[in-house]
Amino acid sequence: MTETPAPPAGLAPRGSAFWATVAGSYVLAVAEVELLTEVCRSLDDVEALHRTVAAEGRTVAGSRGQPRAHPALAELRATRVVLGRLLAQLELPDVDGESLPSPVQARGRRAARERWDHRGTA
Repeated sequence: MTETPAPPAGLAPRGSAFWATVAGSYVLAVAEVELLTEVCRSLDDVEALHRTVAAEGRTVAGSRGQPRAHPALAELRATRVVLGRLLAQLELPDVDGESLPSPVQARGRRAARERWDHRGTA
């Protein structure tokens, strides 16, 4: 029986909860533990950025006092992209036991379905 890896130090509640769920449910290789660590840290970053925007608002004053998007919104968007890629690399199975598709695989499957759906209408 494989021992559940200990969570990395410094995880916040959201990252810790995800770690406990995944590490307690799957046997992970060393590389997967590293990916899981970065996923959990990214989840914590997303939460921190959400709190920042909630506390400071979605806009800030620009150099001339004009309203502009809060810089945390761009960081939040970028962190979500990284999080999606990390989760795709981690390849956690869905409820049917299949790996969740990467964004590229999902687009390819969608395109194939559309081709097949339109094939009979031409």
